[in-house]
Amino acid sequence: MQGQRVGGSAPGNLFRMKQIAIVAAAFLLILPLTKIANQLPPERPSGTAFSLKAQKVVQCSPEEITFVDNHQKATHLDKDASWPECSVFQKDDVLDFYLSRGEKTKLLSYGKSAWWRKAM
Repeated sequence: MQGQRVGGSAPGNLFRMKQIAIVAAAFLLILPLTKIANQLPPERPSGTAFSLKAQKVVQCSPEEITFVDNHQKATHLDKDASWPECSVFQKDDVLDFYLSRGEKTKLLSYGKSAWWRKAM
């Protein structure tokens, strides 16, 4: 019985428990980071001259559109044929718009704003 400890190998068990705790903590940290990373806005389309983030459509017609941001600052634009029908925009939707300037404003893309941008 030379070299054996009576009562098991407590230091070995403690080391294994620490390893398991480290792996579990790393896994639990990766989950929220992955969720946050997935909520980042998509890449802007090429050719974007400017963007308007976290905007609500307050007025829309076939020729023009008016947005309001969280600070109640209004932006009025003349639209070209690239815009969808006004009925697409709902009163309470908070949207990000990627636009290009020309004689009139061209809509490149739009989508719902991230939750954290709505709160700013």
